[in-house]
Amino acid sequence: MHVARGSSLSASSSTMASYSHGLNGSPRGRGIMRLAAWDLLRALGNMSSIPWCIIGYFNDLLSQTDKKGIHPHPNGLCMGFRQAVSDCDLTDIPIEGHQFTWIKSRGTPHVIEERLDRTMASTSWLQLFPQNSWLKEPDLEDVVVEGWGGRENMEVVDRVTRCANKLQSIQYQELSERRATLLIQEEGYWKQRAKMHWLQEGDMNTRFFHMSATVRSKKKKVTKLIADNGTEAHTQEELCEVAKSYFDILFKPRDGDHDPVLNLIQPRVTDDDNFVLTAPITKVEIQQALFQMHPDKSPGPDGFYPAFYQRFWEQCSDDIFSAASTWLERGYFPTSLNETNICLIPKCDNPTSMKDLRPISLCNVLYKVISKVLANRLKFCLEICVSQEQSAFVEGRSILDNALIATEVIHALKRKTTGSRGELALKIDISKAWGFLRGVMTKMGFTDVWIRWVMMCVSSVNYSVLMNSDRVGHILPECLTALIHQAVGRGDLHGVRICRGAPEVSHLLFADDCFLFCRANAAEVNELMRILHTYEAASGQEVNLVKSEVFISRNMSQAAKEDLSRILGVKLVLGTGRVGKEIMIKSVLQAIPSYVMSMFILPASLIHDIEKMINAFWWRSGSTNNNNTKGIHWLAWERLACPKAHGGLGFRNFEAFNKAMVAKQVWNIVQNLNSLVAKLLKARYFPRSSLFEAPLGYNPSFAWRSMWQARQIISLGCRWRIGSGVNIRVMHDPWLRGSANRWVPSPQPAGVYQLSVRDLLHEKYKAWNIVKVRNLFSKDVAEKILETPLVSSVREDKVVWEEERNGCYSVKSGYKLAMRYIIGSDKYHVMGNWNGIWKAQAPHKARHLLWRLCRGCLPTRSRLLERRVECTLNCPVCDEEIEDELHVFFRCAVARDSWSAASLSSVLHNATYQQTNAMDRIFAICSNESSDTVGRVAMLLWCIWHNRNDKLWNDNVQMPRQIRRHAFDASNDWYSVHKLQSNNVSGNTEADLVRWEKPALDWVKCNVDVAFVSGSGRTSMGLCFRDNSGHFMADMTQWQQTVISSVEGEAWALLLAMEEARYRGLDRVQFESDSKVLIEAIHMKRRGNSEFLSIVHDILSLMSSFINFEVKFVRRQANLVAHTLARAANSWASFHRFENIPFCIERLVFNEMQ
Repeated sequence: MHVARGSSLSASSSTMASYSHGLNGSPRGRGIMRLAAWDLLRALGNMSSIPWCIIGYFNDLLSQTDKKGIHPHPNGLCMGFRQAVSDCDLTDIPIEGHQFTWIKSRGTPHVIEERLDRTMASTSWLQLFPQNSWLKEPDLEDVVVEGWGGRENMEVVDRVTRCANKLQSIQYQELSERRATLLIQEEGYWKQRAKMHWLQEGDMNTRFFHMSATVRSKKKKVTKLIADNGTEAHTQEELCEVAKSYFDILFKPRDGDHDPVLNLIQPRVTDDDNFVLTAPITKVEIQQALFQMHPDKSPGPDGFYPAFYQRFWEQCSDDIFSAASTWLERGYFPTSLNETNICLIPKCDNPTSMKDLRPISLCNVLYKVISKVLANRLKFCLEICVSQEQSAFVEGRSILDNALIATEVIHALKRKTTGSRGELALKIDISKAWGFLRGVMTKMGFTDVWIRWVMMCVSSVNYSVLMNSDRVGHILPECLTALIHQAVGRGDLHGVRICRGAPEVSHLLFADDCFLFCRANAAEVNELMRILHTYEAASGQEVNLVKSEVFISRNMSQAAKEDLSRILGVKLVLGTGRVGKEIMIKSVLQAIPSYVMSMFILPASLIHDIEKMINAFWWRSGSTNNNNTKGIHWLAWERLACPKAHGGLGFRNFEAFNKAMVAKQVWNIVQNLNSLVAKLLKARYFPRSSLFEAPLGYNPSFAWRSMWQARQIISLGCRWRIGSGVNIRVMHDPWLRGSANRWVPSPQPAGVYQLSVRDLLHEKYKAWNIVKVRNLFSKDVAEKILETPLVSSVREDKVVWEEERNGCYSVKSGYKLAMRYIIGSDKYHVMGNWNGIWKAQAPHKARHLLWRLCRGCLPTRSRLLERRVECTLNCPVCDEEIEDELHVFFRCAVARDSWSAASLSSVLHNATYQQTNAMDRIFAICSNESSDTVGRVAMLLWCIWHNRNDKLWNDNVQMPRQIRRHAFDASNDWYSVHKLQSNNVSGNTEADLVRWEKPALDWVKCNVDVAFVSGSGRTSMGLCFRDNSGHFMADMTQWQQTVISSVEGEAWALLLAMEEARYRGLDRVQFESDSKVLIEAIHMKRRGNSEFLSIVHDILSLMSSFINFEVKFVRRQANLVAHTLARAANSWASFHRFENIPFCIERLVFNEMQ
């Protein structure tokens, strides 16, 4: 091996030292020289800790993908080279173009190609151009404050520019002083580039992220485009010109007659809506909009991520708020603020047309903040602006609703084989345009101020296209609904009814896709085309006929079908047996695979095949190009899918997950009975009953069949909340609380079966009619009914989901319930202290090794023999005893010496840990040692196992002190990183009050708490008002003869406190509670079905009337006065006001006043 060494300076930092090597590898076939070359590579890596890059002819392969030919490269050599590269912390930089650099026997059938030349770089080298990782730099805040400009009179965009210039001068400190920080930055940098937001924790190993980011970059590269005139573009300059021309035409304003469409739109927005929409923006709104963004979302042209503004919100917030208010008041943005990059994402592997590329707009964060503030305001009146035929965009609606309707309509057309009148479904794709947005908003009743704000965001943008990272140049369905409704009203168009009594469906909107339905005759088809042409001319949007399809009912002749498709100018989809599902999958579901599992129960055979493939992927060996990669399946999928606390890995059981996802659609129908999809399904399948009692029906669609099965999950986890009680049947609905069984047990007296819950309440007020309940029911049933709390804030009967605090169904809780009651996963549970393993303070790979050890999944030679794998039985390290788990980790001489070197001999030889199998021994250690010690043990065992494998495959053996050093370094790195991360988190959280503090001048403080005294069957509360000097003003106690949940009790107490403040004429009150759940629900304005959130809704209504009512969380130590009053409330009448201080709190108030 020949090495040439040189030094260079980073392009981004003239003082940042780095070095590079040129290399010429050892010749093939000389094993000793190859080992020497790998050792030399390690020696070079240990020479210095500064950034390192090595380039040259290595004459070795990292994997089988580096070779193309008939004979595979020896796996042992690949593993040896990979290990050397890993030891040096090098990352292979992908090659562009042809992936092989050496060829032999060119032009013959025996041609061999290999990649022998490569460039590799250390992590620190790759981090010379970090992204959000720089936010963890020490002293960064000082640089930002200086760059931002403090009180200087500057535009925010100028502050951002100056800040960027200051930040470019940041210098890294010596890497040896900041290893923990760089480990976090390394993972964060590649995590951000990889855009894998779902990965929450890594192993300080960025190879996965690097591969993911590299694949994304390579996939986004465009090499050829065909322009509209048919010419091909290959060079970067030609590609840029094609992209620029495409968007110039797309965004070019189109003149058209808007009036025929705009005149059909009726005013919908009220004066009250406009008042809310155009109210002055607040700092809280801007903060909320900013923190709704993911920190690592791609930046706009100014290069700043949301993470920057989130990290320095305290320093920048005042200036951003002031600037945003000014921009909206004057009606335009600074020129540079609304510059936008259009990033092109390929829809296929080799894009050749601009239509093969999906444009994604990358806006500056400050621009997105303003638009998000407006979008958040618009949410509250969007439902009245968007017709029910559009199921996207509106909160509370699901795009799957229209997918279900389309499925049912297509199913009905497929079933229609008789009759003279045919019907058709036309699926069209509509391009986007904003040409007449101003006119639409005006007709809907929006004020000029709101219209000006919206048009600021959508009409003043300067677009630039990113073509292979080069920046190139600057470059509505409600109206369609109105046209269709007009035609239907005149009788020129008729929608489709799937059965008698079902609503007529004329069109469905899926964002920019659309389904149109009419009768299959020339007159209605021509009317449909006239409507589309009118809409195109008025809006500037275009129907993409290439992507459009038509499906016609089966009772029409083939000739008639072809004639109608020619009039429409679109492709005819033939009426085969699976056409309905094919159209739905291609047009709506194919884009997002989870849609399929959200609508249809997959066949058991398909689920089995999916789980089988995933299981095979999990257990197979690392090389993906070796044909013999099946691997040993140590555990069945059902055991892997068990929760981690019961011996599994928490993988999803696909049957349960599939049913939980479909159950979400059942829940949506139960909650929104007036929605179009609910009306349609009710007319077809359960016209005279509830969904829970509906029969499967005759010839049902696949979607209904799936929901009919999945409703079992909803039945198991739901109950009725009691409002008026009119809609809740005593014996036929689940409504009881306080026990596992939510149903009134049978049998009961005959007259009870016809009663509603309303019949059990007093007529004039909401309380149980105790005498009537006890006369109608047996003693135990009557007590269960009387124990069910009645919450006055709940005014409407509604189904709630018991498994979530907000009372709304979630797939996560539905999945857990399905696993408990339907799948019965507990039969695969394994008892043991599994939580002790997963809580160990060690990298995940070490905890995973402990799990494999306890589940018998490590390929020791004794385990391999059990699996009928022929091998020698002796330990490959000591060659003295049969290799099993106890020998490898506890009895082998090298292992014992490693325990001693790691100062863990006391754990190894502890008499409590001498069980006869490895699993019981590990569980005993986890039960009796601290999580830190368990973590050290886990990391040591991982290094022992790594040493065993190194000996087996590479004939390398480390000394016990080297094993100890490796384990110590890895544990120390992991601990340092997690300590730093936890410090960052704790440093960002606001300190909670632990002692009572006096309110500000002219303010009153009210402390409130709730108590549940065991055995009393009561819920009691107490509150105390004090002035800004800490003097007692008044207090109150109240109790009710029922037990409600703790969060409901806290909310009930706070609501009573606010009503008491209103009664006393207090309008500047700070309320303090020791319930963090309650205070967060109020601050976040959470909504839901539960009784708890119904009370929160009443609290928010009161606070909207009294703008100087504030709520704050304090710890129990700062709320002792209210806590003491609540505990003592049972000593007095159910409602008691105190104008003089009670004896029980006199000492506490006096002490806190000091």
